[in-house]
Amino acid sequence: MLTLLLPTRKWGPSRAWHGMVWCLNLLLLSAGPALAQTRPPAKKESAAAKPSSAKAAAAAKPAAGNTAVAPDALAANPADPSQTRKIAPNEVFRDEKAVELSDLSKLKTVPARAVTPTEILELKGHAGGVNANIDKELIKRVVDAMAAKLTDRANVQALVDPPEGMNPNSPAFRGIQEATTTLLEPLFLAKSIKNQAFLTVYYRALRDALSPLLKNHLIPRVQAMIILGECGTPDFLPLYQAQIKDPNQTLWVKLWALEGMVNVIQEGSRLAAQDQIAAAKTVADFLDNEVDIPWPVQLRAMEVLSAMRQGFEPNRPQKADMANAAMTLLADAKTKVEVRSEAARALGQMQITSQVPKYNFPLIAHAAGQLAAELGKRIGTGFTSNQDKAKYLTALLIGPVFQAFDGVPGARDSGLVHATAGESGAYIQNVFDLVKPVARATVDLLSSGARQVPERQKDLAARVAALNAFLDQNPPPDRHLVQNGPEYPVALLPGGTAAPLAGPRNAR
Repeated sequence: MLTLLLPTRKWGPSRAWHGMVWCLNLLLLSAGPALAQTRPPAKKESAAAKPSSAKAAAAAKPAAGNTAVAPDALAANPADPSQTRKIAPNEVFRDEKAVELSDLSKLKTVPARAVTPTEILELKGHAGGVNANIDKELIKRVVDAMAAKLTDRANVQALVDPPEGMNPNSPAFRGIQEATTTLLEPLFLAKSIKNQAFLTVYYRALRDALSPLLKNHLIPRVQAMIILGECGTPDFLPLYQAQIKDPNQTLWVKLWALEGMVNVIQEGSRLAAQDQIAAAKTVADFLDNEVDIPWPVQLRAMEVLSAMRQGFEPNRPQKADMANAAMTLLADAKTKVEVRSEAARALGQMQITSQVPKYNFPLIAHAAGQLAAELGKRIGTGFTSNQDKAKYLTALLIGPVFQAFDGVPGARDSGLVHATAGESGAYIQNVFDLVKPVARATVDLLSSGARQVPERQKDLAARVAALNAFLDQNPPPDRHLVQNGPEYPVALLPGGTAAPLAGPRNAR
């Protein structure tokens, strides 16, 4: 079972240990459907077994003696906070490639001389001292030793198939975590003080030692990719792309390769346009070719497209492959709102020029407006029962969905309202002018006192209704993002079901 908790993209250094735990959870899965942003399905219990409301409690009370239940007694049985405060149920995902790679027979140990705690401290000293003399041999020794630790059979077996009664504090059980932490701490330390001299040497040592592990057992594969992904250096961009393109690579390595591509941009690197295009196209092809991609992986893919800002290849502008990949997810009502929100932001970030003939900006604005209305409705109707989830959904609305229209701070010419003029520009602005009151009303609802809630919910519902009315009355005239491209649903049928596609969804 693989459980992923992704309300935010950055989790801090402990994410590396989480990555390994995810792999372990996956190994415990014997059967199950589809993958990190959420929590385990709640156990279904009857009202008689566990009352979750006053009405259920009253119904569960034995009839013998006709004993009356006082209102105060009913109030003393509040709803289970683990059910009312969770953002979403835990989700289980299964990757057959990962299952195959979890076989210990796939493990290839890497020999290396063990290092002492003093040598590890010296490495951290190099990372944290801008003017420190860099001992390349020391760096290589420590990195090689940790790579060996990641492939140590006792360490891996302690996680995959631990002996019965094994102490969770034993060196073998802690070995993978300690090796990963040892390699990540100098990386984060050097980045925090911009120690580029150390990083240049350290990146090379990590690449040399960890790249071979990407074809090893599942545990060292994922841990190696986490570390390499956290490097986020442009020099590793070919490595990240190679993992995403590899049909034999597990999705969990690909997820962290996508993370690495996002980190390249977030670390402030400036890539040549051709490198950005190549990276974005790699992601678009991955989304088209891979079957049943878990939604957290889709989310990471959309983050890459947001970061790279490339919607088409200059030699094939009429295809707009990257933009179509994002539009496919935005327009799919069955896709997670987290993914659809990031897809909207990605489309708002893409720099589309006149090279792309008849690019359908109104289609994007309409779909993003529908998503805003859906989020607003869910926030309003679910606020009373689960305020934490309402806050979570509001963050999607005032974050990526809003930025799809208004742009991302610091990203020049980003946002749909800045992308075009004329009739398309006027339509986009009209949609955005109706999205803004919905966003404002959700924020007002979250900050309201108990007595204000009903009125704020009514106000939000009215704002959502106004947005939906405009979208229903003013659908885009064409349902293709580009000429001869795939056709997308832009309307919801009664009950919130997406209108069927008129043609092949992934036609290119």
